[in-house]
Amino acid sequence: MNENLYAEYPETYDAIYAEKDYDAEVEFVLDRFAAVAGGDADAERALIVGCGTGEHSKRLREEGFEVVGVDKYPAMVERARTKSDAEFRVGELPDLPVDGQFDLVWFPFTVVQHLDPDAVAESLRAAADHLTADGVLVFDQFATGEEGTYPRLVSYESDDGTYARLTDVHEVGDSSYRWDSLVFTPDGEFFADTHRLYDHDAAYLDGVCGVLGLSVERHGWYDADADPDESGHAVFVAQNTD
Repeated sequence: MNENLYAEYPETYDAIYAEKDYDAEVEFVLDRFAAVAGGDADAERALIVGCGTGEHSKRLREEGFEVVGVDKYPAMVERARTKSDAEFRVGELPDLPVDGQFDLVWFPFTVVQHLDPDAVAESLRAAADHLTADGVLVFDQFATGEEGTYPRLVSYESDDGTYARLTDVHEVGDSSYRWDSLVFTPDGEFFADTHRLYDHDAAYLDGVCGVLGLSVERHGWYDADADPDESGHAVFVAQNTD
């Protein structure tokens, strides 16, 4: 998997996801963090794993968190550093390049689905190891199979012009999907991007959290009132109970 969108074209990533509702996602996380842990942003530490170009990190920083963002791609980290004074580091699960404990650990936007099934438990353990005594872990899962595996073409308007992405999703195994995309930029360039996503069993994810001493509540996609069983899209909010 080349994952060129992440590795080489962070500015295109931002253009494609410019309409993503980062504000609502951060608001949801802050709401659940306050409800579950009773915490607020002042002097709290947050670790964002798979931080991408830093949009979630920027918003949490503006809310008063001390934020460390981690991403495996140097290009994404470099772009994130232009957006806020949060701290950004290159690294990947399960060997996170951080020290100390965090009140909030967040794996946003299908980070867990980029993990091979054999790596899920170890990666969630790495997160749990960095939680404070009553810290909160948040991660999500977007039901790939529910969206269909047909080819699709989507265009994205920006100040620079129109970007377009032609994507073909293949089911390549049990709950395993390969995304093949051809991305076109306004200047007439294009590139291929491929990556693998896994739809992990929700009960398994709950079970791993339980073994790690985390109590779990599950919601629809960044909506406390949405039923995850209706859409298959879920956000897991897990609190350290050890």
